[in-house]
Amino acid sequence: MKVRRRALLAALAVAGCVPDPTVDGSPAPAATPPAPTQAPAAASVAEAFERLAAAVRAGSGVAGQGYEAWADAAGAALDAVMSRLLAEDPVAGGEEVFERPASPESAPGDRQAAARVLADASDAAVAAAVAGALDATDQPLRLLYASAACSARGLRRAAVPPVPGDAEPGHFQATSDQAAVAVALSHTWALIYGLGVGLGRLDSDDDLHALGSVRLIEAKELRNRLREELTSPVDQPASFELPTPMSTPDEIRAGWGALELDLLEGIGRLVAAGGGEPDQRLDLMLAQADAVSAMDHPLPHWPGWA
Repeated sequence: MKVRRRALLAALAVAGCVPDPTVDGSPAPAATPPAPTQAPAAASVAEAFERLAAAVRAGSGVAGQGYEAWADAAGAALDAVMSRLLAEDPVAGGEEVFERPASPESAPGDRQAAARVLADASDAAVAAAVAGALDATDQPLRLLYASAACSARGLRRAAVPPVPGDAEPGHFQATSDQAAVAVALSHTWALIYGLGVGLGRLDSDDDLHALGSVRLIEAKELRNRLREELTSPVDQPASFELPTPMSTPDEIRAGWGALELDLLEGIGRLVAAGGGEPDQRLDLMLAQADAVSAMDHPLPHWPGWA
């Protein structure tokens, strides 16, 4: 005889054989994501930059007129770097998830002592950032550390205050080494052209003429070096658009400074590409940051980022 399903279930219910659909106990808690871990390079650079910030503050009591305004601008530049180093992803930025390093305050006795403290702290910050750039395995992070090194280099002495600038770090598609060399070469050509125009409009006994003459020799040496790194020749334009009219010494200096900053951006991508001799390219970028400062042109918070 065929037993109907409904009758069978009813019999099982009477016998107490139907399982209880309820589940005893509370649901398992959601897994807690692991806390982020700061990269050793970021931690090292953050500590060095905090010491540099302390050195900047230490000079306020003994430095000369105008130092306070420079120190405020320097502090803003250092904060811009620090905020990235304390983020989970320094290149992308965002919320600071790591603690700011302790601030080692000092009190130099005079202006010369304050200058030495500042220079030493700058050198240490540059060294830490260069080490981070050499250890970085991707282009954006390499450029971030190289840029931080240039920023610290620009604060070795109280001179032209840094400015926020128009660019900041962000992830970008990797470029080839040859493409980066070509870009750096084009900026070098533009600088050589601008130097030539300016020199032709300055008196030979002008101090700016002497500065430009030396820089022209250096720029031509860089041009030759970059040409040698190219596997295929690149055509040089006959002329370049100048950033200022260059009709007065002030316009010439400002124009040269803008062209030097453009070249710094080109060399930044050259460093990011990671080809050639990485340590030599980093030295070249630091020297280019010095060239910008030599023209009394302000460095942005993120030198080398375009």
